[in-house]
Amino acid sequence: MINMTKNERKCVRYLTHELSTAARAVFEIELTLDYELKTTYDNYKLIWDNYPDSLKEYDEHKEIQLKSKTVLRNKNRKRKVINHVSFSLAAITLIFIAYGYFLPSNELSYTNQITTNKGQRQTVYLPDSSLVILNALSEIKYNSDFKNQRSVYVKGEAYFDVTHNENIPFIVHTEDLNITVLGTAFNVSTVFDNKSVSLERGKVNVLIKTSKNSLNLLPKEELIYNTKTSDVTKRNFNITKALAWKDNMLILDNLIFKHALYKINNFYGVRFKITDEDINQKKITGAFKEQNIDEFINSIEFIADVKIKKVNTNTYLIAQKNED
Repeated sequence: MINMTKNERKCVRYLTHELSTAARAVFEIELTLDYELKTTYDNYKLIWDNYPDSLKEYDEHKEIQLKSKTVLRNKNRKRKVINHVSFSLAAITLIFIAYGYFLPSNELSYTNQITTNKGQRQTVYLPDSSLVILNALSEIKYNSDFKNQRSVYVKGEAYFDVTHNENIPFIVHTEDLNITVLGTAFNVSTVFDNKSVSLERGKVNVLIKTSKNSLNLLPKEELIYNTKTSDVTKRNFNITKALAWKDNMLILDNLIFKHALYKINNFYGVRFKITDEDINQKKITGAFKEQNIDEFINSIEFIADVKIKKVNTNTYLIAQKNED
């Protein structure tokens, strides 16, 4: 039998019903508390569920066999089965990790996690010197060692400037997409139903997990994937508008207020609200670079001909100018 870690051995014994009832209960509690154990178990369970039925049939008839006169022989047989399954699970799991491109992102294990709050943007340098800029309310997970695999998980919105390495592709996992690159600069957004990958320079391959279809993008091209309709659109895009946020600039391009509020609230880390439907439907266009909240409010009041009232520390009401 190959060498296994303590967690791997627990997972195998649980899957093959080697644990006692009490031990199984403890293991199930540990799964809810130990992220590393849960990740290992999920990987092993994935293979176990797709393993030959004959092995499972053996396990289902284990109690009957143990009651026979050949208890010792069956115990030895069971151990061989466990050893065989353990070897297969461990080997295939290693292959899955080495080729994480094919794994659902939530089944990968990461040692580092960085998140941002409303109104916060953060620059991160990865172990290979690749640059990542996280937008507000976003998250990135990655490992400390990029020698054999360069893989990250992203939720929210992030801009990547990836260090070129033709021997080790750089893979960005999201809930719905896998993006594979060698060295390039691009933006990933998973905020709304329309998930997007926008390429500034270089070349990327985007895999859509549900359909297993993939497309290549060239500079100034972006892919839009709608998770509700499964529609996929490939089109050219305006780099300045799409990437303005990373340069601390908020661009509102002919948006009605109702649709602009998320971008505004996220960018400034406060809450603007509207109770007037006429204002909700009013369109707004503007570019706001490095303006603080007071400067932004003055600009919006002028551009949209509205009055903004401060409700409390972080909440503002956008109202008609003639309202008291």
